[in-house]
Amino acid sequence: MEKHERAADAGSQTLSRGLAALALIGESRIPLTINDLAAALGVNRSAAYRLVRTLERHRFVQRSLSGDLTLGVRLAAFGQSVSRDLQAAALPELQRVADDLQMTAFLVVFDGEEAVTLLSVEPRNAATFVAQRPGRRHPIGRGSPGRVIQSIVDPAHHPPARYELSHDEVITGLSAIAVPLRSGRAASIAVLYATRPVEVELIVDRLEAASTLISATG
Repeated sequence: MEKHERAADAGSQTLSRGLAALALIGESRIPLTINDLAAALGVNRSAAYRLVRTLERHRFVQRSLSGDLTLGVRLAAFGQSVSRDLQAAALPELQRVADDLQMTAFLVVFDGEEAVTLLSVEPRNAATFVAQRPGRRHPIGRGSPGRVIQSIVDPAHHPPARYELSHDEVITGLSAIAVPLRSGRAASIAVLYATRPVEVELIVDRLEAASTLISATG
């Protein structure tokens, strides 16, 4: 192999590890440390440390005093520009849904492979609520928001339903109700709540009304 080809392969591997590191940090349900990241990437601690330091310099990752890794402010800025029109249209409607139902409301989109939470809004003035972090990913066949998206991208094998309901599929102890975002996008809006008896039809009606308004403006 020529010298420049070996260098290109090494550069591609470094980039691949950097992207994998960002995905691991962003998708983890608990904060990761450098040791956690090294184990997940299958590299030694020194290699993981150098990778984190590079990401820190570019503000893609930040490290707390205790060593916990989180996504940096620069990535947050990038995220704000993704589907800006859709987020702008969805935010006020999701806030109204969250306040009306006293449940966390969120917007999920399809990134070509998985369902990704793009926007999440908690109810104001609620004694308790369930947090749903933007950036959370899961397969489209798992959880009600994902299954709604699955029916949009593959209706022949997964016929669309008015709504989808899931219990304990993505996070144990939590349920979600989702409806399609009727805007031509592979997306859904949903509410998340601690599993308990609820008036499903009332929630579906409220979500469908929000979906119509978001689709009309976004």
